[in-house]
Amino acid sequence: MSDNLAALIYLKGKVHKWKNIALLLAVLSFLLVGKSIFGSKLSGDGFEGGDYIASIKINGVIMEDDYRSKVLKEIAEENSVKAVIVNIDSPGGGIVGSEILFDDLREIAVKKPIVVVMGSVAASGGYMAAVASDYIIAHNGTLTGSIGVLMESPEVTELANKIGVKFNTYKSSPLKGSPSPFEKPNPAVDLVIKESIADSFEFFSGLVQERRGDKIKKTGRTVFDGRVFTGRQALEAGLIDEIGGTKEALTYLQNNKIDTKKLSVHEVEIEEKDEKFFDKFFGFLPFFDGVNSKSSSHQIMAILR
Repeated sequence: MSDNLAALIYLKGKVHKWKNIALLLAVLSFLLVGKSIFGSKLSGDGFEGGDYIASIKINGVIMEDDYRSKVLKEIAEENSVKAVIVNIDSPGGGIVGSEILFDDLREIAVKKPIVVVMGSVAASGGYMAAVASDYIIAHNGTLTGSIGVLMESPEVTELANKIGVKFNTYKSSPLKGSPSPFEKPNPAVDLVIKESIADSFEFFSGLVQERRGDKIKKTGRTVFDGRVFTGRQALEAGLIDEIGGTKEALTYLQNNKIDTKKLSVHEVEIEEKDEKFFDKFFGFLPFFDGVNSKSSSHQIMAILR
C-alpha cells in the first residue's frame, strides 16, 4: 500500500511539473505572437531603437486606407525617423485615395526630408503621390505622368434586349443613379459627368502646377494631356528630377544634411496584414495552414489613370 501511495505521489509531481512547463511555453508563445502582432509598426524587419531612414513601398492600385494613413502619421511624428524613401510602383487609383496619400506624405515632408524612387510605373495617382516629395527619381524605363481623370461605365441595354431582359428604373430625378449600365447615355448625363471629370482634373493638374510648376519645362509637348512618359522623357519635361534609384536617393539625402553613412535604411510596412490573431498564433505550428478569404466590391468611380 505504501509503495502504491509513493508511486501516486511521484506521478502527481511529474504531472504538475509538465503542467508548469506547458503553461510556461504557452505564455512565452503568447508573448512572442503578441509582439509580432502588436509590436511597433515602425520597427520594420525586426529593427528596434536608434535613428534610421524609413523606406516605405506604395504598390498596386491606390485606394483609401486608414491603416496606411495611421502608419504614415506615426512616421511623421517619430523622432527616430530622420528621413523617408518612398518607393512607388503604382498605375494610379481612386481620386480620394490618391489625395489622402498625397496629404499624408506632405505631412511627413514638412517635418523631415522625403525622396521618391519610382519603379516600373508611377502614373496618374502614383504620380500625384510622387509630387508630395520635393525630389523625384525614376529609372529610364519608368512609366509615369498620365496626368488626367478617367471614368468608365459599361452599358448593356442592347445585350439585355437580345436575351429578352428588360430593366425598369424608378428614380426621383433624371440624373439620379447615372450613369447606369442599364440605361442608355443621354446628353444631360454626359454633361454632368464631364463637368465632374473636369473639376477633378482641375484639382489634379493644379496640384502638379503647385508642386512642379517651376520645374515643368516647355518642351513642345504638354504634360497635362494624359499622356504617359518614360523616365527619360519625364526628366526632359521636368516631371522628375533625376534618373536613378536608391543610391541616388541616398545621395540626395546626404546633400540635405542627412548622414546616410551613419543611418541605416529600414523598411516600414504600411500595409495591414490580413492574417487574423489565431492565424498568426497557430502559424508557428508547422502543421497549421491558415486560410484567409477576401471579398471585393466593384463600383463605378472616377479614377486617376
